[in-house]
Amino acid sequence: MKVSMTEEQYITALTNNPHGIRNIPNPTEAMQLTCVAQNGMLLQYIKEPTEKVIETALSQSPRAIQFVEHPTEELLQALVKKDWAVLEYIDTPSDAVVQCALNQSGWAIRYIANPSEALQLEAVKSNYDALQYIKEPSEAVQLQAVKENYLALRYIDEPSVAVLEAAVKQDSQAMRQITKLTKDLALHLFGVSAATLGYIPNNLGVTVDEIKSIIISAISSDTADEDYIRELINNQAIGGRQSKWHIDLLSLIDAYGTRAVKKIAVSEYLKY
Repeated sequence: MKVSMTEEQYITALTNNPHGIRNIPNPTEAMQLTCVAQNGMLLQYIKEPTEKVIETALSQSPRAIQFVEHPTEELLQALVKKDWAVLEYIDTPSDAVVQCALNQSGWAIRYIANPSEALQLEAVKSNYDALQYIKEPSEAVQLQAVKENYLALRYIDEPSVAVLEAAVKQDSQAMRQITKLTKDLALHLFGVSAATLGYIPNNLGVTVDEIKSIIISAISSDTADEDYIRELINNQAIGGRQSKWHIDLLSLIDAYGTRAVKKIAVSEYLKY
């Protein structure tokens, strides 16, 4: 004779083994709640769950959204605000849901199918390393990423000269991330950021005269970049006895510098 279990007995059993819900036909709401409160992913084994059961399951495991039929926009937005990674489990999310996820983290771009350039830009502005999740990012997206952090170069296979310029302007240490640094490229980047000089390796064969030539060009220009000049003057790789490049910068400024450059030089040297 088969003895039927009471609801209380089922609940006791499910408390010990919530996975048992898959073997119970027509479980009551109380039984369902007992299970999903322990493991929200068990929602997948419950047919036509009540709103309370769905709410409890999602509270325990937001990823259980993948087992909710026809979730409301309000529910989806609330979930991604709580955990942006839930976007992975939402089919055809609305623009608003996508935006909610990106507001939490730029990494959410990895779960957006065919994101527009505008969304890609937003992602890398938020998290520069979101670039690693973007297939074939445009130069504009690459530029934005390296402007946020030069380490974004790690995720760019063939960075353009413009991207490298932006990277060294963001931080001269970007030179360490350039895998195909040639002599010509090193000299060009020194003309963009004076601080890169300390990162030019000896094996490239860059000469003192070549560095001098770039310095003279910079200090004699009527459109000299003030930041570049200050960077040049404060560069410890130039001038001192222990410096790598024995160049008398003051003499060069005196001989070739414009009035504006000389004014900047006086201002900088008076600091010491």
